[in-house]
Amino acid sequence: MIDTVECPYCEHENDMSEGTVDLPDDYKFDHECENCEQEFEVYVEFNPSYSSSKIEYVNCEMCGKETRDPAKKGRILPWPQSLEKSIVCRPCFYKKHHEEYTNK
Repeated sequence: MIDTVECPYCEHENDMSEGTVDLPDDYKFDHECENCEQEFEVYVEFNPSYSSSKIEYVNCEMCGKETRDPAKKGRILPWPQSLEKSIVCRPCFYKKHHEEYTNK
């Protein structure tokens, strides 16, 4: 990552390593040149970064349907008390969750 920006007035390379710590929502801020002391606007752009992982499918412990986005006990709170299984597909989870809250 490049941590400098060129001043549009004197072309001095200004150090920006501290400038991106508390960025505003629009990723723009004013900066005074370290060399000529003129103020200019800085636009911060972020390059995308990519990573990969294998797609892992698991079988729902209630209906047996294969899913890649299971609900797992301990990772979703509140977990329905009536749901004894620990890895279920989302439709089974939502069904049990709905049943628990409509029966109270």
